[in-house]
Amino acid sequence: MARSILNYLFMRLLQVIPTVLGVLFIVFFLSRILPGNPVIAILGPKATPENIEKVVKELGLDKDYFTQFIEYLGDVIRLDFGRSYIMNVEVRDLLFDRLPASFELVIVAYILSIIIGLPLGIIAALKRGTWVDDLVRILGVIGISMPTIWLGMVLQIVFGIYLGFPVGERIDPLLAPKKVTGFMLIDTLLEGNIYGFLDALKRIALPALTLALPLSGLLMRLVRTSMVEVLLSDYIRTAKMKRVPRDVLLYRHALKNALIPVVTVMGLYFAVVVTGDIIVETIFSWPGIGRLIYEAVLLRDYMVIQGAVIFISLIYVLVNLVVDVLYFYIDPRIKA
Repeated sequence: MARSILNYLFMRLLQVIPTVLGVLFIVFFLSRILPGNPVIAILGPKATPENIEKVVKELGLDKDYFTQFIEYLGDVIRLDFGRSYIMNVEVRDLLFDRLPASFELVIVAYILSIIIGLPLGIIAALKRGTWVDDLVRILGVIGISMPTIWLGMVLQIVFGIYLGFPVGERIDPLLAPKKVTGFMLIDTLLEGNIYGFLDALKRIALPALTLALPLSGLLMRLVRTSMVEVLLSDYIRTAKMKRVPRDVLLYRHALKNALIPVVTVMGLYFAVVVTGDIIVETIFSWPGIGRLIYEAVLLRDYMVIQGAVIFISLIYVLVNLVVDVLYFYIDPRIKA
């Protein structure tokens, strides 16, 4: 078993390498063929020729493309994404500083979406053809159809203005804990800071719900469709004829197989949410990677934008690899 999973993981890693190289190749050449001079964007229109020449040498732009690409690959392997001339800080430090906020938001959103979407999807499958099934499907369509920007603004108005929920930032500065993990909910608990934990929980609730509702609508429909297909399969009919207990039939046989396509979509969606929630982080002033990209675009900070795109791509590939490993345990056909 151990050798088979290692062999499977090794083969998947071999398939990941061309993907990563392709992404790096595209990012590298797009950043060089786009119109405009990045050095002028960094220094401003009043830059002197001496300063322009200095920055060109620092960035290695005076070398041929092949040499630049090789050096660029070496930098990425070392997780060196360059330095932001506008913010005057290493891009790597910016990304790692913002990453916990994005991950914490996505994890809470995922927990909420699973709590909402998974049970409702299972119930809809078990009550197929009834009013319960129709209601869940309608809720799923509504959840998927709601624009994130509209949903976020509605939640801000209802809960922030009328119900007094705090909106903006991760925690009240007066209650901020010492940074240990970077996850505000965990760090406040490690300090025994209950008031800080509750404040952080209130602040993350609205942006997490904004991400969770569309995801839970997608999850409802996926689980319902997959579960119905599995429940109508021959091996489930056979298990019923053998009088397999209902709980064992549903959760050990049906649900496990029904989750195979769900894991794929949810895994891909995780990468999209953790790196693409620019709108949500901007609306709620959430200091994550999405907000960083928005700030970098406004400031024309090309080094941060390029580093963030590469970082996003690496996360996306990593999440896909994790999903493939989960497939190995969920789908017995892969082990064969």
